[in-house]
Amino acid sequence: MRDEVLLGLRTPILFVQGTRDALCPLDRLEALLPKLSAPHALHRIEDGDHSLRIGAGRLKARGETQDAVDDGIVNAMREFLDSHAHA
Repeated sequence: MRDEVLLGLRTPILFVQGTRDALCPLDRLEALLPKLSAPHALHRIEDGDHSLRIGAGRLKARGETQDAVDDGIVNAMREFLDSHAHA
């Protein structure tokens, strides 16, 4: 994990992270968050991979669509940006 860059940031950071992301395991990211100086938030995508995609079977079992998941991501981004507009 290349965390030096993140540790040096001072601007607000929103992490949008899939819980099934093999490239950045969620537990490693969560362990890093308390060390950050910058304001930050984590928006988890349950069953999402590195591209924030969820398998069709999992979506169907939950009665969701990828479009709905994507809309949730956009809303999380909007809320984060609105809450840090002064930064």
